[in-house]
Amino acid sequence: MPQQVLTREDDRMAVTLFDDGTLRVVEQRSGTVWHTIPRCFQEKANPIEEVVWVRRERVWADVYISTFHAERAGQDARVTVFDAVGQRKGAFTLKLRRDRDWLEVRIEDIDDQLQSLTYPTPIRSASLVVPSEIGQWIREDHNSMSSSLSYQNCGLNMRWVGGLAEDNQRGWMVVFEDGFADSGVYRNGLCAAPIWARSMGKWERTRSCRYRFTSNGYVGMTSAFRDHAYEKRIARSLAEKMDATPALRNLLGGRIVSMFQCSTVHAENARNFFGEPSAETVARDGQVDVRITHADAAEVMRLARSWGMERGVFNLRGTFKGGYDESHPDIWPPEPKLGTVDELRAMSKHDGPYTTVLHDNYQDVYPRAKSFPEGVIRTSTGELMHGGHWHGGLCCIVCPTRQRSYAERNWQQVKTLGLAGYFIDTAACVQFYECRHPEHPMTRAEDVASKLRLMEFFKGQGLALGSENAADFGMYHLDFLENRHAHVPGRTIPLWPLVFHDSAFLARYGTEGTSGGGPASQLENFLWGYLCYYPANSLADWRTQEQRFKETLALDRFHARVGADRMVDHRFLTDDRLVERTEFSSGVAVTANFADEPRTVDGKTVAAGGYLVLG
Repeated sequence: MPQQVLTREDDRMAVTLFDDGTLRVVEQRSGTVWHTIPRCFQEKANPIEEVVWVRRERVWADVYISTFHAERAGQDARVTVFDAVGQRKGAFTLKLRRDRDWLEVRIEDIDDQLQSLTYPTPIRSASLVVPSEIGQWIREDHNSMSSSLSYQNCGLNMRWVGGLAEDNQRGWMVVFEDGFADSGVYRNGLCAAPIWARSMGKWERTRSCRYRFTSNGYVGMTSAFRDHAYEKRIARSLAEKMDATPALRNLLGGRIVSMFQCSTVHAENARNFFGEPSAETVARDGQVDVRITHADAAEVMRLARSWGMERGVFNLRGTFKGGYDESHPDIWPPEPKLGTVDELRAMSKHDGPYTTVLHDNYQDVYPRAKSFPEGVIRTSTGELMHGGHWHGGLCCIVCPTRQRSYAERNWQQVKTLGLAGYFIDTAACVQFYECRHPEHPMTRAEDVASKLRLMEFFKGQGLALGSENAADFGMYHLDFLENRHAHVPGRTIPLWPLVFHDSAFLARYGTEGTSGGGPASQLENFLWGYLCYYPANSLADWRTQEQRFKETLALDRFHARVGADRMVDHRFLTDDRLVERTEFSSGVAVTANFADEPRTVDGKTVAAGGYLVLG
């Protein structure tokens, strides 16, 4: 029988640490008891690999089963980690503190031989709530030999995870604090626990997290985290942002029209994936493939206005030298095959209820760029960190400590265009990196600070600032977000808008992301209160879009009502979870039917694939 080691008790909760390392929490008001389990998986090596995207799947070869022994050390405890056969793996100091509705867990003095640390151990739950993409509600217990590991910006877009009891109302959540840039979630089946990584190979900083025990299901969790995010100034409201940046108001009841202007043809792109480029691609190798010139873009804008677009943003992509994903960070001058700089300047200047923004990128650097390899992240072996393979081919990753200097250099030319908005791709949606370059070494915590300095620079120019996807740390500065939030009936829940709907305007990519295609489904946009994102693929194709474009204008009118609102509720209205409802702070609610047949709920019938606005 486990023996008590420490107890913390007040009128809100009673917390007990036992000698097997488990924690028991009793909520005093409801009598609900939560208990962690006495074992978990530990990683055998550094779990955050030095690659652009961390591998999330974990197998037996990666881990060992651990148990714990805790003993009192003054007012705190010293906890020792053992493997399944009793070998000592290391120890750490555990401090438990109560702070209002929170239980603070602080981990200090971690032994160097521990490669990483998963602790506290999981709380037994009937389901898990994971802030990944739009949000995931995981109820299938696939407990097996394989597990998953999610880190900040790599499987998690907010610094917390939670679980629910069988009633789907009582819940727990853990929020990462000190060392959050080195934190993540280790999950096996319906068990989830914090995992902590070293910083630059060392345990130098305190690791801390806060537990909160909530009601009202996952909505209660999002409300608690939203309060935390605003209290800590992780985020701020759209109302505050629009007061500071008037051009941002153009997205309230507006939309984003995106134009992919050009990219350079590279025959090597096919060969890099063990294929052979077509004869046409070989013949055009190195040539700029122009889809939308500046003159075409001006006509797209004119037509959009004539079709009923009353306000919004025109996002020009592939405008700079060589086109999309070609010359970053050496972007100037704009690509001459698109037209003159004067034509671009005429489109870029702020025009009443319409804002033009240009796409830029300060994460990727291409080997053909003049700046390469200056400022590229170096791994612990001295190698350049490779990035993704995009239109411009394989890129490398810019050390965030160098991002702002490139931006400041480029802005000396870009500012002559008279822009009121800017779009910095991937600025807040990629995982945090370490850099081992001797001239600009960087911890993951310093990565966070560097990316925030990049955003601060652009906001200092008075710009409405957009980016792709995003994670919570960017929500103080970013004004509008383009994302890939997709709906999976019964599994996805709108965690992101429940926290951040009134912190940034949100829009969803369509069928081909930034490269073109068509707009995303409007049903989810109404349910979640998102903007319409409408791509223009060419002027010829655009001229065929009038009817379809006009059919989406109803979303603009709806967004004018709720776009800056807080989302206050989400629920499933039917047992099969195909009918959902969201509610906004203005009192407006939306019922969406994802079934293939009409559904009647609360006396009102909603068409198959349709929606109903109430209030």
